[in-house]
Amino acid sequence: MKRIWIVTFLLIACAEKKTEGVLSPQQFSEQYQATPSAILLDVRTVEEVATGKIKTAKNMVYDEMFSTKLDTLKHQPLYIYCGSGIRSAKAAKILKDKGYESIYELAGGIKAWKAAGLNVD
Repeated sequence: MKRIWIVTFLLIACAEKKTEGVLSPQQFSEQYQATPSAILLDVRTVEEVATGKIKTAKNMVYDEMFSTKLDTLKHQPLYIYCGSGIRSAKAAKILKDKGYESIYELAGGIKAWKAAGLNVD
C-alpha cells in the first residue's frame, strides 16, 4: 500500500509541475513559435542587441533595476535569452521569485542560437 501511495504522489507532483527550463536553440525556437501568447525577452544591453537579435524579441536589459521593470510584463509564457545564458538564468530566477511560472531559457544564449544556424535580425 505504501508503494502505491508513493507512486501516486510522484505522478501527481510531476503532472502539476509546469514544463520549464533550459532549452536547446532548436527546442527554444519550436516551442516559442508554437506558443502564440508567449513573450520573447532579450535581456542583453542595447549595444549587444544592435549586433543582432531574435525576431520579435522585446529588449529588457538585465541590470540592477531589472526586478522593477517586470511590472510591464504580463504573466504569460516567457522565453528569455542573453548572450551566453548567464544573465538569462539570473533574470529567470528573479522572474520565478516574482511569481512568473512558465519561463524558458535559451541554453547558451544567442551565441548558441547563431551557432545552430538560426536567424537573427
